[in-house]
Amino acid sequence: MNPGDVQAEGGYTFARSAGERSSSAGELLVRVGLTRFAELRLEPGSYSWVTSPDGTQSGREDGEVGAKLRLHNAPDENPSPVPAVAVILKSSIPTGAAVFREKRLQPEAELATEWTLARHVGLGTNIDMAWPVADDGRRYTEFSVSASFGFDLSARIGAFAGAYGFVPENSGAKRTGYLDTGLTATLSPDLQIDVRAGVGLNGTPPDYFVGAGLVRRW
Repeated sequence: MNPGDVQAEGGYTFARSAGERSSSAGELLVRVGLTRFAELRLEPGSYSWVTSPDGTQSGREDGEVGAKLRLHNAPDENPSPVPAVAVILKSSIPTGAAVFREKRLQPEAELATEWTLARHVGLGTNIDMAWPVADDGRRYTEFSVSASFGFDLSARIGAFAGAYGFVPENSGAKRTGYLDTGLTATLSPDLQIDVRAGVGLNGTPPDYFVGAGLVRRW
């Protein structure tokens, strides 16, 4: 992202597990280019509603603020053994509705890499460390990892498939994993849409999820 560029990413996701359905609308991330190597990232918080046998809860989720620092840029088109590398630092802000609001900040640090494996094939990976707060008020460490392959099917259509999982260092919390896949369509140099679907692994809720998104750059 170049200095002065602004990009907005938003979408909608529906998820279902045994006895529960949830929706998230908005999912807005605003990225602002500050320098060639730094960008500001703002998330005002999605509006969510969850329906279960106990009833329906709805409201806005906590917002987030963060920054992305590019440590190394790599060629976008030519395969390279050295990936593009960036660090993302962010934290939630307790601004959501009472039913979804966290009482304390939820900081995270993420190492993101991107490889061009072949002319029409890319690989992105993320290693994330978060410090959420448990129900008893104690902060613990949660690791997550993800890998996603991207494929150019044509000049305007792309596909992706990936896996990600979470490993909380908190007694009683189990590891979770997911698979997802989807398609992207570039409508113009500054506008892209996508559709996606995924499943939870080993009984991880949700059982499945589907969604759609839009990216607009100025």
